Parts: sequence; C-alpha cells; structure tokens
Amino acid sequence: RTMEDEWGVIMFFAEFKGARKERQSGGMEKLAMFGERRGRRGAELKVLSAVEQKKPGYISSSLKNYISDEDWGTDLRWLKDDELSYALGKRGMTRKKLARASGCIVEYVGNVVHMSGNKRQRVRAGQYLDWLFQQLAGPVHVDYKARPDCTVVEVPTACVGYVTGNRRETLGKMEEEWGVLMFFLDSYKEDPDRHKRVMERLAIFGLPEGRAGAEL
Repeated sequence: RTMEDEWGVIMFFAEFKGARKERQSGGMEKLAMFGERRGRRGAELKVLSAVEQKKPGYISSSLKNYISDEDWGTDLRWLKDDELSYALGKRGMTRKKLARASGCIVEYVGNVVHMSGNKRQRVRAGQYLDWLFQQLAGPVHVDYKARPDCTVVEVPTACVGYVTGNRRETLGKMEEEWGVLMFFLDSYKEDPDRHKRVMERLAIFGLPEGRAGAEL
C-alpha cells in the first residue's frame, strides 16, 4: 500500500475481457488507479519506474527528450549514468528535494527523468536539475533578483565552511528538512580596501515556507 498512501489513490488490477487468457499466456495486466490527477500521475510513474527496474529498457527504449506545450503535462529528459546517480542522490533524497522545491512530480524511469505538473513547476524542476549539475564545477550563476522562488542569504566568508559542512553534509540536512535546494552563487561582496571577499551569497530555492525555514 506504499504507493497508495504516498499519492492518495486507490489501485487494483482490473478484470477485463480476455484477462484469464492473457495471464495464462504471460501477457499484460491492467492496473487501475483512482484519485485526483496529480496523485494518479505520481503513482503511474512509480509503477513505470518499478517495471523499468525489473525489465530495463521496456519503458525507456521508446522515449525521447520532450517538452510539453500544455499547461499541465510531462517533460522528459535523458540523463547519463553519472548524472542519474547524482540527480537521484542517496536513498533518492536529491530527487525528493527537486520535487518538493519545484512543486513538480519528479520520477526516474530508467535514465529518463519525468517532470509532471503545470508549466511553472516543470520549468523550475528543469532549471533546478541544471543547477545541480553546474554546482559540481563550482559556484552557480543565477539572476536571482527577479525570481519569486529564491531567497538569498549573505554568509560571512569565514563561516562558509561551517554552513556547508563536511562534504556538504550540513546544507544537505537543511535541504532535506525544508524541501529546498541551496547552493552558493558566483556573486559575492568584497572589501574594497583589502580586495578580499567578506560575504558569499547563498541561494535558497523552493516554496515560501521551506525557504523561510532554511533561511532561519
């Protein structure tokens, strides 16, 4: 019942004409899902991911990169193996943070990330994914001033290591607790007299309540 509880749906295998013959021949079963659209889509993607794990390529082999032009839809993006590992995270935590911060359903079916939701949610999920990969190479450049989904905190340069933690452990715990994404930007303040950095800018992305909690 895990998927039903997570997505607030009711799921069961439905009988249909010819079902018995299908089962006997090792054919297909029909899984019915009842509930709101978002819940049904989240549960559907969980099922597709499970099928793909059991039979690699069964779902993903026919998929291509795709951007939906509908207000509520699904965007698809292929990831390399190393990108998938990083975007999934330990125990799937990075995937969960992406989903909570963007408000988008984010699920991996093989190497294909599915982002389902309205247009704004899908765009944010795609951007957050890009920035995750960018921060592997260093600070990320984001024009944050016009973004309603971003809070920027100025952190004294001497405190950056303490805030980040060993191997990003402290930031990771805050992200997990509040459902946000956090990373340092390539924007900073410099002491004009000493020509030395005195403040770094930490960007927090997500929903208002999560950003406020992480900021505090």
